[in-house]
Amino acid sequence: MRLVASLVVHNELSRYLESCLDSLLEFCDEIRVLDDHSTDGTTEWLEGQGDGAIHTLRKGSEGFYSHEGRVRQMLLQWTLDASPTHILSIDADEFIADGPALRKALRNQPDQEVWTIEMQEIWKADENALWIRSDGGWRSHNAPILFRVPESLPSSFGIADKALACGREPVYVRKQFSKALRTGTEILHFGWTNESERRARYERYAVADGGRFHASAHLQSILYEDRCVRLKRRPWPMALAPYQSAILQRSSASP
Repeated sequence: MRLVASLVVHNELSRYLESCLDSLLEFCDEIRVLDDHSTDGTTEWLEGQGDGAIHTLRKGSEGFYSHEGRVRQMLLQWTLDASPTHILSIDADEFIADGPALRKALRNQPDQEVWTIEMQEIWKADENALWIRSDGGWRSHNAPILFRVPESLPSSFGIADKALACGREPVYVRKQFSKALRTGTEILHFGWTNESERRARYERYAVADGGRFHASAHLQSILYEDRCVRLKRRPWPMALAPYQSAILQRSSASP
């Protein structure tokens, strides 16, 4: 088994990138990072990493918010060059709650094509607990972002050609969703945890999306105050204990 983590990054150096990659190295054989025109030193930091398991590709002229589908297709093709048996498509502000359990699931079912991981949107975090947003379009859901690479790639093993909301997984994988197995662990998305970043994220989505791919009400709810949303408490995963301090620091840092 050769598990390769695959992600696109843009100006992530001051956020969760280092902790994210460190946690991935605990259970992945290699990490492929596509740098999308970072200007904050992310590119240079990545290229300075001595660990041979992290590989970086600088993006060409077209950016993520110009056409997400083409950027993700470039990342997928470059990830396939690493000869993986399995690919985990993840973002730089996400953490697997139990990486060893995920790897064990793959090892026990080596022929399974598609796996789902429960996506949890972390809205608040402190030393004692995490709060998951659980209202409207924010409810936790199973995402087919872990999949086996077929020995002979079908023609549909590519990313949907959409400017936004194309999905991280190939079309072929999405079609196999009904046959997917659960890994038994979660993926924790910390991208909304820092309140000071929500306005900027909303404005990016409002311009790039404009309601064409996500419901306008869902985009508007990014700006909701805590009293207007439904939150579910969960404990910190034990596997994230080494990164908890760094995650909390990033979650409360000023932009």
